[in-house]
Amino acid sequence: MSTLANRNAVVAGVDGSAVATSAARWAAALAARLGAPLHLVHSLPSEGIFYSEAAVLIQAQMVDQLREDGEAILSNVTDVVRPDHPDLEVQSFIGPGPAANSLLEAAEDARLVVMGATGANAVENFLLGSTVLRVANHAPCPVVVWRGDTARPLPDTRPIVVGVDGSELSTAAVGHAFEYASLFGVPLVAVHSWIGDAALGVGTVATLVDWEAVGESESAVLSETLAGWHEKFPDVEVRRVVDRGPIAKVILRHLEDAQLVVVGSHGRSQFTGALLGSVSQNLLHNAPCPIMISRKK
Repeated sequence: MSTLANRNAVVAGVDGSAVATSAARWAAALAARLGAPLHLVHSLPSEGIFYSEAAVLIQAQMVDQLREDGEAILSNVTDVVRPDHPDLEVQSFIGPGPAANSLLEAAEDARLVVMGATGANAVENFLLGSTVLRVANHAPCPVVVWRGDTARPLPDTRPIVVGVDGSELSTAAVGHAFEYASLFGVPLVAVHSWIGDAALGVGTVATLVDWEAVGESESAVLSETLAGWHEKFPDVEVRRVVDRGPIAKVILRHLEDAQLVVVGSHGRSQFTGALLGSVSQNLLHNAPCPIMISRKK
């Protein structure tokens, strides 16, 4: 059974950077396991506004050169991923800028979009790139922001971590995490955390609280969210973690030896139409491994 069965290709954004190339290799490994095609997407810079015929001619020449450079980038990345998966169907596309537009268009028919955490642009290497944030906020499908060791980008034997808070999007994240753990043949670490106010309501006097009972209640949230998934994926070994503290901090403590972390785009405290919640935003900036932002289509 596949939670992604109604989707099509795995899309990888490429820009010539080492991180983007590593992300594409990771995406290729996933596509091969899913039996899905890999679509490599590169975008040209946004067109400017020119007021003379000479400027328009220069612009046309620049676009031709940029397209040629983009085709070379796509060809190079294709050559890099093919040795890993010789039978994988790989297609390449060049779209108009900005890059987020091309990726969001590709995301409409995608199972998953994969991007490097930083791009070829020096400014985007300083902070998490604007392209990444826009795609992560607006893509209709799950998005993986890849980071890690560019010398070892392929899936390995390390566990996958999933954040659980009992929300509908968290349940979708759990489904994706089980599927990928099964595809990669690795354990799954399901992490749930709670803070006093969130679990008990504002104004509760801490000294009067039976914290053991609260812990049992929060453990039940985790159990209810996981219920049924083990039957669908009996090959996946699951380790359950229930801890007290901010969920992002708790999850980060379990990522030192993880190969992927999966979270919902926002949790139970966010409005349904909201953009990325504080937890997914925190992990996008601080997780040491690839992070998947899961959405329920």
